[in-house]
Amino acid sequence: GNFTIDAAAASRVCDKLAPKVVIPMHFKNDRCPGFPVAGVEDFTRGRQQVKVSDGSETAIKKEQLPATTETIVLRPAL
Repeated sequence: GNFTIDAAAASRVCDKLAPKVVIPMHFKNDRCPGFPVAGVEDFTRGRQQVKVSDGSETAIKKEQLPATTETIVLRPAL
């Protein structure tokens, strides 16, 4: 919530937009412990389909899009 919107507001926006894929960004992590925002768990808590990736990049093909919104958490690259 420090730079844009907080986790709860971001979750509400995702619910309204109903995208096929959501990739969270701007969250506190072990590589940026002093980052003045909440951890990704604050956003993913309560989300239906959450996948945590071992990588910091992903590729999604149109034919692989899920039927309902899926949240993919990427490993921070910094």
